[in-house]
Amino acid sequence: MKFIFAFLFLSQISPSEMITKMTDSIYVPDQNIVLQGVDEHNEPVSLEFDKTKKLLIKTEKGEKSEVKLEEMPVFLKLFFFAGDKTAPESIVASVKSISGALHAAGVNTEVSTVSVSEADGSATFAIGKEKRFSNANILELSKESMRPALLKVGDETYVFSDYHRSQMPLAFPGNIKFFKNGVLQGEWIFLRDEYKQK
Repeated sequence: MKFIFAFLFLSQISPSEMITKMTDSIYVPDQNIVLQGVDEHNEPVSLEFDKTKKLLIKTEKGEKSEVKLEEMPVFLKLFFFAGDKTAPESIVASVKSISGALHAAGVNTEVSTVSVSEADGSATFAIGKEKRFSNANILELSKESMRPALLKVGDETYVFSDYHRSQMPLAFPGNIKFFKNGVLQGEWIFLRDEYKQK
């Protein structure tokens, strides 16, 4: 019965409230967020986000590149934001920024529905859809955790999984797959050592 009430409550919240719950579920208090992983060729990938400077430093193939928050790809903006829970107004600003980035990418942030993940069939909230079977640009949030499960914009799809195995438990996906027109284009793995294939 408790589950049914929780489900009904969450199905009534607005997309903006869903994004607020998402930011809460993946919030990291550290001013610097650092992740080390590999790409689909098992080549090292490093992501370092400086909240103070609102700057992401990505290292791939030994090459460093700096990406400002406003220039960051939408799929990374879901996880890297400058909000600070000790300054609630900055969290509100981050939610607006994420909503704005989704809207600019073509996700209708005014509508949402209870749905089923296109990636694995799990229960989700789909921001960008009014009805479960409509075709639209969407951000799927896991019904249980409110963390991003899938982002679909145009012919590009990002699937996020393995949060519980990530270097940053429950705050960042251990696995990100990128598809274009349904074909796998890339994969980034940020798993803790005990979950890496030997």
